[in-house]
Amino acid sequence: MKVDVIQGRGFGGPDVLELSSEDLPQPGPGEVLVRHAAIGVNFIDILQRRGELGRDLPYRLGLEAAGEVLATGPDVTDLAEGDRIAYAGGPMGAYAGARLLPAARAVRLPDGIDADTAAATFFKGLTADYLVHRMRPIAAGDAVLFTAAAGGVGQLAVPMLKVAGATVIGTVGSADKVQAARDAGCDHVLVLGTGQDAGQAADRIRDWTGGRGVAIAYDSIGRATFDLSLSALARFGLLVSYGWASGDVDPVPLARLREMGSLFVTRPTIAHYTERREDLTAGAARVFAALQDGTIRPHVHATLPLAQAGAAQALIESRATRGSVILKPD
Repeated sequence: MKVDVIQGRGFGGPDVLELSSEDLPQPGPGEVLVRHAAIGVNFIDILQRRGELGRDLPYRLGLEAAGEVLATGPDVTDLAEGDRIAYAGGPMGAYAGARLLPAARAVRLPDGIDADTAAATFFKGLTADYLVHRMRPIAAGDAVLFTAAAGGVGQLAVPMLKVAGATVIGTVGSADKVQAARDAGCDHVLVLGTGQDAGQAADRIRDWTGGRGVAIAYDSIGRATFDLSLSALARFGLLVSYGWASGDVDPVPLARLREMGSLFVTRPTIAHYTERREDLTAGAARVFAALQDGTIRPHVHATLPLAQAGAAQALIESRATRGSVILKPD
């Protein structure tokens, strides 16, 4: 079977990505052959293209897609030809018309959830799910801080946090994203990049929380917001540093965490929280249930053909997106 694939021939800008083709063999033991209907584009793809995660040349991109099982390999018992599936988290290679995939990484799509919705929400939804449900229990009324609340993960995590009973303070990078953060469910929205330093921003957050600060700060931006997230925490607060869009953070002296209120900091990865099959399927069930009951909704900012993968990544890098970008094979 000949399929189109996107390969990276170097590290750098979107122009290093090129369209080529390859022949796929039949699936081996534990594998399924999946024809993609929609492919998710995520910021981690951009980091890989830039060379920040380190890869050999040439390389493949893409950790998320939805489609149909065309064939199953030996020992695959829980998926069958014709099943509609989604996957997220790797192995890389989703930027393709079809691919071989370990069957253990795929989950069936429920009726009523189409491929575009799955590709726009599954990876981000699984991320939001482990952030909200597996970091630390949230008590009704707990205040939390969520950076990039108008972004793809924020649009899914904020509604989940509201269902859990949290008061959500969201940050956005510009005033035109305030309404999107409010529509997601944020009780308060802080526009960053308007001249205030981390201390001033943290003071405003403490004003909103009666002087206490937030129980949890979810930070996907990294270097530009880390000090704010740390300063906004209440005593015994938890900083979840799960991304580094603005660059990685400098090491934090343990004494600083003690002095600021016996704080906790973690750097999680979705790979660990979905490594076990039972964790993946449980998280997927929660994400699909949230889609079906309307807690979360797909936000597709743009749909581009597979051949324009570089343009799709450039769109995300522009920070102009409000929601997800997906690719469609020809």
